[in-house]
Amino acid sequence: MKMMRVHITLWVVLLIIGFLLGFVPEYLKNRELQTQLENPKKTIDALKLQHQLGDVRDAAALMLLELSRQNYGLARDHSMDYYNKLHNLINESQDENLKKSLAELSATQNSLTTNLLTSTPNSLAAAQPIVSRTFELTKNVNK
Repeated sequence: MKMMRVHITLWVVLLIIGFLLGFVPEYLKNRELQTQLENPKKTIDALKLQHQLGDVRDAAALMLLELSRQNYGLARDHSMDYYNKLHNLINESQDENLKKSLAELSATQNSLTTNLLTSTPNSLAAAQPIVSRTFELTKNVNK
């Protein structure tokens, strides 16, 4: 009877060890795969932000280009597009410093719109610092 109890205990211990030998490597592999899956999500989010920042820069550049050509109507359209993209970026951004900087740019909307409505060459001078500041703020975010 004592021998039977030893054999049963031995088999139970071996069964538990066998289970752990199969479970632990799979568990570690699963954790490693989870970690690898999180990294691309962060990369995708950073790339989306870069894309949005690029769109804001493009809209600012197009506005400045049309102002330099004295196409004030197109410049107004591009400025509306610029400020819409800027507001969307402010709403979607998670970085508080970026939000604050973009909000400062957003505050220039009324003055620039007023200058664009007058359709004078002074509009170009008013837009240049805004475009310059836009490029400064958006070129090195998350790099």
